[in-house]
Amino acid sequence: MKRQSTSDAIRHFMEMTGCSKVYLYGGAAIDRYLNPEAEIMDYDVAIKNPDEYVAVVDKLKGLGFDVGNTRVAFNLSTVAKHPEYGIFDLACMDIEKNGIYNLEKFYIEFSEKYPWGKAVDRFGTVGALREGRIIPINNPDDEKAYDLLRRFSVLAGKYGFSLDRNGINGDTIDIIHRRLQETPPHKDNEHSRVRCLARFMGAVLRSKKQDEFIRGMGQTELMGYGYPAINGILHNENFIRSAGENRIKDKFDLIDRMLKNAADRDAFIDEITLLRKRERDREDPRVIHRVDNFMDEKTSPQRLAQNVLNPVFAHILSKQKAI
Repeated sequence: MKRQSTSDAIRHFMEMTGCSKVYLYGGAAIDRYLNPEAEIMDYDVAIKNPDEYVAVVDKLKGLGFDVGNTRVAFNLSTVAKHPEYGIFDLACMDIEKNGIYNLEKFYIEFSEKYPWGKAVDRFGTVGALREGRIIPINNPDDEKAYDLLRRFSVLAGKYGFSLDRNGINGDTIDIIHRRLQETPPHKDNEHSRVRCLARFMGAVLRSKKQDEFIRGMGQTELMGYGYPAINGILHNENFIRSAGENRIKDKFDLIDRMLKNAADRDAFIDEITLLRKRERDREDPRVIHRVDNFMDEKTSPQRLAQNVLNPVFAHILSKQKAI
């Protein structure tokens, strides 16, 4: 992907697609606004009009972008990738409804009226970034618990903010605890738990001090509700030390280190295989392949008993009763 300013990248995107108005949000908006030299992984672009969104997606396909399948959750969304122009995470939505926390509410409008972009900061995002404060703007009771956890972990990991329950973000951590306590894991929130796990792992990788972020998230105990085995690993000193001494380079590496330090291998495998349900265009193919193979492993005593010994003994007992 060639190096260019954010405004140049978005204006070029609009010229290529014929789009009249877009909203840039997420890291590409706020990070480059604060630091023009900030590294950008992708561009989060919102288009309000559904017909225009569909036309843009079709245009990108015709221009040779690798465009993923459109997903329908809270809005229409997809990912468009190109080796020269970069990665665009596209969403069809009202930008004012984006995000949950203060740090997510900042955006830049690009249009004929504002060809170089107009920054919109209604909730003090810039000031909160300087303070290290994450607070919910939306009513937490109207949000899914695992969405609250997902977005919080991403922000805390990216910016290295305090995870101390007695610190500046303590009230927000307490809110997430309450919502998680009200939301026992079950099928109804499985998709949210899948996304939360995937983004948490990404937050570990992106955090500047991985060992401090891992330790901090462990001390919050937030992961303990939906991922108790993984939460236990966050307390493992060998795992924390390994991240401090040798930076975790990708999710494949992270999964292997977690597996090595898991107190209960099978419980960890049961949790990590949630990633099999992650959208294929959003996950590293090696990670999908790795977790696909986990369920076939019978190397631990628990898995040996569950998948081999117990069925054999049950079969023998059934034969004896029949006699």
